[in-house]
Amino acid sequence: MKKIYILFFIIVSSLGYGQMIQKTSCSKKASEISNKAINHMINLEFLTARGMAEAALMVDENCGCAKLVIARVSSANKDYGTRANKLKMIDRSSLSGEEKVWYDALSSSDKEKYSVIQKEGEVMFPKSPFIHYLATGGLNFISYKAFAEKFPKYASSAYNMMSYGYLRGDYGSVDKEKAMEYVKKSQSMHDGPNAYDSMAEHYASLGEFDKAVENQLKAYDYATFSSPYQTKLREYSRKANNEELVKNIEKLQSDMQDAILKGDKEAFKKFTHPDITISTGDSNLGEFYDFSEENLKLDENFTWDSFELENMKVYFSTDMNTAVITFYAKGGYTMNRSSELFDLNGNLKSTSEFIEYSTRASSVWVNTDQGWKTMHSNFAPNKGKIGLPQ
Repeated sequence: MKKIYILFFIIVSSLGYGQMIQKTSCSKKASEISNKAINHMINLEFLTARGMAEAALMVDENCGCAKLVIARVSSANKDYGTRANKLKMIDRSSLSGEEKVWYDALSSSDKEKYSVIQKEGEVMFPKSPFIHYLATGGLNFISYKAFAEKFPKYASSAYNMMSYGYLRGDYGSVDKEKAMEYVKKSQSMHDGPNAYDSMAEHYASLGEFDKAVENQLKAYDYATFSSPYQTKLREYSRKANNEELVKNIEKLQSDMQDAILKGDKEAFKKFTHPDITISTGDSNLGEFYDFSEENLKLDENFTWDSFELENMKVYFSTDMNTAVITFYAKGGYTMNRSSELFDLNGNLKSTSEFIEYSTRASSVWVNTDQGWKTMHSNFAPNKGKIGLPQ
């Protein structure tokens, strides 16, 4: 199995990626793989970069370039080793000149010292794409353009960043066509998901969610398990299908209300999540309380004659994971003779008359691992109207 794994990465490493670091401390094949890891790294595809670096170390356990990639992209979580600890495990003297510059840069937490290391590196290695690329990070969009002009064959990541610059107006006025042109350039140069994720983000910012979904799917397709692109894919899909989603949530609200009126516990459970406590405020303006299927029992004090929801409106959070629905509920009920009902002025009303019910309400729904579930609801009488009896 190990030989198959190595062979796979040896094959994919020959797909034409340029040598960002021209001379490494690695064997020829490990150098090819680690340079591809760097291409994924600068395109913000850290999981893939880590995998490629590990593959390079399987080919050459002394590949310093691969070790530097791992130090750069790995989490600083204390349980798995900080970047400083990973750097301590690398023998600096065994690294190539370009790798030493990167090692020193990674070892520095001082911005001024980092800048000095960069400038010295550019003087020592004027033809090294990677050494020059290190200077672009954290500066401005002009630095990416300068890098792309000097190293066009290695500019996939720079082109991607430039597309954001054109979309934001960092090069003057906002130029959407240029933004798309440069993200497409990035896609043509680098076989990875980040540029598709960027294009999806561009389309989403323009409100073209169908195209956003199309490109986000391409990004997601690179690694569906624990994919960092899955969250945005869901968001764009929901925005692209907003009308249908609104109808579904409106139906959920209506069906849940029907289950409550009938006292149907099994039907009501479909709208709840075991880890979510539902808070509710009734239209009798009493205190808020926790609501569950145990509350589903027909009230002996009155009998519903009619109940319906109308004028529903659904509002979503930016990530489309939370929905707030506002609506009006109207109908009527008849009080049982053993009960008393007071109007808004505190006057006793006849216990047998038909009471017109009229409230405004809101409900909160959240998207969970089990679908959309209710979390909160609140009812209040319309002005001059009556809700539930006290």
